Amino acid sequence: MSEKNIIIGTAGHIDHGKTTLIKALTGADTDRLKQEKERGISIELGFTSFELSNQNQVGIIDVPGHEKFIKNMLAGAAGVDLALLVVAADEGMMPQSKEHLAILDLLDVKHGVVALTKTDKVDEEWKKLVIEDTREKLAGSFLEDAAIIPVSAVEKKGIADLKTEINNIVDKISGKETESNTYFPIDRVFTLKGFGTIVTGTLFRGVIEVEDELELYPESKKLRVRSLQVHNNQVQKVYPGQRVGINLSGIDKDELQRGDVLAKVDSLFKTKYFEANLKMLKDLSFVLKNGDQIRFHIGSKEIIGRVYLYDKKELFPGEEAYVQFSLEEEIAAYLGEKFVIRRYSPMNLIGGGKVIIVDPPPRKRNENQVIELLKKIENGDWKKRIEIFINSKKFESASIKYLLKKSSLQEDELINILQDLKEDKKILRLKKGNNSLWIHIDKFKEVKEQIIDCIASYHQNNHLETGISKEELRSKIKFNFDNQEFNTIIKILTDKNLIKEKENAVALFDFTISFTEKEKEIKNKIIDEFLNDLYYPPALSELKDKLKIAKQEEKKFNSIINYLISEQTIIRLNNEILIHKDAVERSRKLLEDYLNKNYEIELGEFRDLIESSRKYALALLKKFEKDRLVKKNGDKRVLYN
Repeated sequence: MSEKNIIIGTAGHIDHGKTTLIKALTGADTDRLKQEKERGISIELGFTSFELSNQNQVGIIDVPGHEKFIKNMLAGAAGVDLALLVVAADEGMMPQSKEHLAILDLLDVKHGVVALTKTDKVDEEWKKLVIEDTREKLAGSFLEDAAIIPVSAVEKKGIADLKTEINNIVDKISGKETESNTYFPIDRVFTLKGFGTIVTGTLFRGVIEVEDELELYPESKKLRVRSLQVHNNQVQKVYPGQRVGINLSGIDKDELQRGDVLAKVDSLFKTKYFEANLKMLKDLSFVLKNGDQIRFHIGSKEIIGRVYLYDKKELFPGEEAYVQFSLEEEIAAYLGEKFVIRRYSPMNLIGGGKVIIVDPPPRKRNENQVIELLKKIENGDWKKRIEIFINSKKFESASIKYLLKKSSLQEDELINILQDLKEDKKILRLKKGNNSLWIHIDKFKEVKEQIIDCIASYHQNNHLETGISKEELRSKIKFNFDNQEFNTIIKILTDKNLIKEKENAVALFDFTISFTEKEKEIKNKIIDEFLNDLYYPPALSELKDKLKIAKQEEKKFNSIINYLISEQTIIRLNNEILIHKDAVERSRKLLEDYLNKNYEIELGEFRDLIESSRKYALALLKKFEKDRLVKKNGDKRVLYN
């Protein structure tokens, strides 16, 4: 679904008649502050609207023209669809007009019209000269082919022609997609008696409905939408491109400020770091150096930070480069969002661009791979971007929550992309559920190699062990996986016949334990000792003494014991008692025969039956209970079935 909601933004030098022109177009005065009235200039953003002949309701942002209020102009320009460049006929284009035009160009505004105001103050010849001069100065900008409409707001001349041209442009502008996550930068905060806290701004993306829950960034506070207003009318739902007033529940005015963002819950990262492609303006008299302090403008936020150039030490006018911004405070933004930067002092406009990576990982700025990565993300489709984000997780999987914030895509769209990548064998899913976990096939190959190498090394140093425990193996590889993820990886490698798993021990698929002659001798002696007296098996400490196992041979001895247990030649009854399998089988047969004749048996009777001690008899009975051969009936045991 798409909705056409157009925002017109004025641009132009101070005192060129922007506010007066808007009043002539709409009948509304956008100067609302007392000091604006007294000084005759716009300081804050002014808002109003009017309806065109094609019944499109168009919002207008009247932005300040004075150079000291340029940051407020930036706050308004971020949501503009159509620029209304105002040039006074008695002065022509001035430096402020050029700067406003450059800002709109950097923010990727595609459409516009030029209003030549105050034509009542000049003669026809002068007017033609100014139009010609304006056309020359617009060359190379997005307004180079824009119509220049002469108007006089005082005499109401040319206003109808200007409206007609605006109408024609609006008809050509595409509607805005509503199928995106909500993103609403706040540019004004105030309270209204009887309502409470109100915020205004331009809805960049998504839709908002009354009673929606939104998240306030960077504070990470969840808020409820109490009511919505567009062009002074109460509405139930608002769309991208509309100027919106939101009555919020659960927050005071003092907790909000211009530059904060309302967005879908859990849809954004809050971070101090962004990577982007920065384009420098051509007509600059300075060079941008690596680490320079700058003023970063995004949405309706201005924040101080530093810019670091990738693979460059300085950037000259007209050049562009991939950069990383390091800001003094956390903010929230999305991939593709436009920004503008100015010098810290003097506050000259430098350039702008689009966000490529939000919250990038730490990395060296002279790595060519980083530049190639940023190029692929900037120019690639969403499928390629998501693949890169998953592969960029160095030693861990990528959760769907992480990918949602990284991309700011809607969940359904992301899930479809993940499924496509899975079918293309680009990624693997390590965990299902609401917060599924994914790993790139390249990273999986790294994991596989680490696991195989680790197991091989373990076999080399522990050739009598059936394998390494899964927990030890998980701790030895570089990747950080939880048990569920790691078990999924082990299963994949097992299914591929690369490894095998037995009783929580993992070995290479073709690994078998091989004994030296000396080790065979120890193994056989151990078995003989257990067979020597089936129902009075030796304790390990006794066995070591009897076989004269030296200190340096204890590890080998323990490994042989573990092997015999894994092969079930020796059965572990509990932490203390090991017994030969023949003893278990014989006592099982004796017990079954006895109970088939006598129905029940006491512990003492079973002890006498196998001619052992109470200690070993009880341990055997507990095993048979666990095996569901017998069950307790008071102090006695009976057959389970």
